[in-house]
Amino acid sequence: MTNNNYHKLVVLLSYASERLYMNKNFDWSKELWWVLFFGCIGFTIWPLMVYYLGQTLHVDYFVELPLRTWAEEKVYGPLANLNIRALLSLFFLCFPFLFSITIRVLLSFARRT
Repeated sequence: MTNNNYHKLVVLLSYASERLYMNKNFDWSKELWWVLFFGCIGFTIWPLMVYYLGQTLHVDYFVELPLRTWAEEKVYGPLANLNIRALLSLFFLCFPFLFSITIRVLLSFARRT
């Protein structure tokens, strides 16, 4: 990225954050609860839902895999190191939050048109 493009990006981001901060209709407490709610779901309930749904549907991977191994080695274990598996695990755990943000953005675009 060239220096001029970088400067434009910084100006655009600062303008967007200032506009967001100045917007009186933006409810920060609602956004905080939204992040906490879907963050908690993603880090606690979501891995269990995936595991038990996989077992219910008789997916061989989940049928042969104990819950403890799934949790300790596949979901939360990679977070101890900084590598591609940790990023994939973090993406998996944040999926409910990212999905809800995507739905909210799509709905806001649909309301504008």
